[in-house]
Amino acid sequence: MDDRANEAAAGSMGPGVFAEMVAAAPVPLWVIGIDGVVAFANPAALALLGYGSAAEVIGESSHDTLHHRRPDGSDYPPQTCPILDRAGSHEAGEPEWFLTRAGQALPVTWTTRPLGSSGRRLLSFAEVSDSLAANRRRPAEEGRALRHAVDVAGVPSRRLAREAMLRRVREEFGDPDFTVAALASEFHLSVRSLQVLFAEAGISPAAEIRRVRLEFAADLLAGGSTVRHAALASGFTDPGTFARAFRRQYGEPPSNQARRTSTPQ
Repeated sequence: MDDRANEAAAGSMGPGVFAEMVAAAPVPLWVIGIDGVVAFANPAALALLGYGSAAEVIGESSHDTLHHRRPDGSDYPPQTCPILDRAGSHEAGEPEWFLTRAGQALPVTWTTRPLGSSGRRLLSFAEVSDSLAANRRRPAEEGRALRHAVDVAGVPSRRLAREAMLRRVREEFGDPDFTVAALASEFHLSVRSLQVLFAEAGISPAAEIRRVRLEFAADLLAGGSTVRHAALASGFTDPGTFARAFRRQYGEPPSNQARRTSTPQ
């Protein structure tokens, strides 16, 4: 298909053979508008990321939907994301991580290409298999690693091993260098194995670290702390990152909480 045909097909995105073909494609396909929002997502993409319908993502920021943060919980600034680079086609040099609707990190490879001269970009992606992902273990190896984690924790089950790890989160969250990778290393696990263990309880290690930090920060703010002190004391190195995470968790900026605390009742 030449560039003119590509442009015509991409411009329709409505009823017709092309739209039906894209919708039925087994490869996850995702169209990013010139303004960076999701313009189209086929069923394969929605299924892989755990969304029930396209209505949940259409019109939303593509970057924020796919990976507004990295697996360790740190922010992923959109200006550093190669997927949003509109200059030509791009391909992931190594597996990257997208976030599912449930917040789980998913290792993927991806490619992008412009859709004619419309300014929109076509993103195709696929989950990285165990045989291809350099940072994932084969199931047998992963099972041995998890059993070893149980031994290290000195407990008789995966559930209790997970609880031991959650205790470490509550003990170490104030250290800004305490990350998912650091927790995994302490228990002699890969990051992926740690995520699998946490996923059995429907949670993720990055989300748990962030949740504990934010809850501690909220307590500090309620006690009269400044926003900056609450951020640093709870393990955030950047007040801006803290403010964005706090707003996502509590629906308001931390300055509102601090203002209410400092206002005489």
